[in-house]
Amino acid sequence: MAFLAPPLLAVLILLISVSTPAGPSASGTVAPSFDGARAATFARRFSQLVPDRSPGSATAGQAADDIASALSENSGEAVHRSTFTAPGPTGEDVTMQNVWVVEPGASKEAIVILAHRDNIAPGPGLDDNASGTSALVELARSLSGVERARALVLASTDGGTVGQAGAKQLLPDLIASGLRPVVVVALDSIGSPDGELPIRFAGTGGVRTPDSLLRGLEEALGSQPEAGEAGPENPILQVLDLIAPVTPQGAQAPFLGAGVASIQLGDGNGGVGLAAIGEQRFGGVGAAVGSLLVRLDAEPRPAPPSGVYIAVSGRVLPGRAIALLALALLVGPLFAAGSALLTGRPSRVGWGSALLVAAIGALPGIATVLIARSAELAGGITTLPGSGRPRADNLTIVLVIGSALLAAGIAAYLLKRRFRTPMPLVAAPITGLGAAALLLAGSPASVLIAVPALWLWTLVPRPEDTIARLAWGLGPVLGMGLVFFILRGADVATLVGAAGVGALPAGLVVGASALAGAGVVGVVGVVGTIERWSPTR
Repeated sequence: MAFLAPPLLAVLILLISVSTPAGPSASGTVAPSFDGARAATFARRFSQLVPDRSPGSATAGQAADDIASALSENSGEAVHRSTFTAPGPTGEDVTMQNVWVVEPGASKEAIVILAHRDNIAPGPGLDDNASGTSALVELARSLSGVERARALVLASTDGGTVGQAGAKQLLPDLIASGLRPVVVVALDSIGSPDGELPIRFAGTGGVRTPDSLLRGLEEALGSQPEAGEAGPENPILQVLDLIAPVTPQGAQAPFLGAGVASIQLGDGNGGVGLAAIGEQRFGGVGAAVGSLLVRLDAEPRPAPPSGVYIAVSGRVLPGRAIALLALALLVGPLFAAGSALLTGRPSRVGWGSALLVAAIGALPGIATVLIARSAELAGGITTLPGSGRPRADNLTIVLVIGSALLAAGIAAYLLKRRFRTPMPLVAAPITGLGAAALLLAGSPASVLIAVPALWLWTLVPRPEDTIARLAWGLGPVLGMGLVFFILRGADVATLVGAAGVGALPAGLVVGASALAGAGVVGVVGVVGTIERWSPTR
């Protein structure tokens, strides 16, 4: 009952918490005309005339002038410009420029549609992001002259390939001009003729796009059959984001961080080449985005960014319900270990040894965090503009791995030379629960890392075979680590870098290390103690 009842109750709460958000009303709105062929032709011509639009390049200014002219001609409005400096492709500060037009509305509230203009040298970056830029120009034509409740800002930003520098600069510039942005839609690499278009809706610190805005974009795309498939990333990867948060990608992130509802269509991975553009699909996507902008203008002010949730097939699972499930899965191991403690009363000497070994198991994690943080302060961890992922240099990697191996060596020495007292089997789940408490400091969902090992350690008696003991004690821990490593596509340099800058929470690193230490307790436990101390008896 302890193992099954709490999780079942948490699952029931999770199912009750699932909701289907309502997008902006579609009543009375008509999708504006969007000429996919004309937009595709503009994208091809633009990418050929100015193939290198990388920030700070000699031709970046020409690209800004061309788009400013096209936006002004299609909208009939004056062009606004903002010149600023930010780190360029090499990390050195370069001059960048945002250009935008404002189609006025009845209020100073503004709906913003943007696309970054720059690309990765040598270009020509037809999909990334001449496609989004040409869609912006075509939307300026199709939405011009419409009577609206809010102002419409059509912005071509710079620095999208170097950490969304232009998107970060745009918000204060619009506010300084007297506008109040209430919703932002970004377009990035939307010209591919096939494949699913990703929808980016995550911000830093667990902030998410209001679910109504996400639903509105999905509904708008679904109303245009030519637009093809589009949706958020795999739900499993979304759950991994709850467990081990990563730096969010996309132009929506800086706006969400400032409290403005924002979303991005496309992922900016269109490459540097002259890829094909599917004109029919391009037209469907452009019409869907235009329809969404019209619908947003007709609705009350959008809700502010919300807390963490998982988006699955048009439905939303609150992050707090997933965290509750993670905690409910700990009740069984906690009850089993506590029951064994009360009935078995293991010796104090045995417990001292077991707990100290588990504490030593946390040392590699502690050393990793301390050295990685020190290396970050010393400049050993860098984040290249546009990558969004901090990476450690070779010296930092060697220092971190060396310290972790040294800590593991100390643990092995102490186990072999100092602690000969039999360790009760229940020590493994108890110390594992301590590791889960450390993981909890990272985020409630991080506890899911510990659950497979804790359930196995408390429900399955340890076999006598040495190899099987190793598989039973360390297999679940190493298996979960391998799953994360593969699904996240991270390497050692990225993991160490994330630990150094705090993108990988210290509680997660130290807790995972302590969990491995708890596995060691189970591996080295004396076989003769199983029958006496096993929670299954």
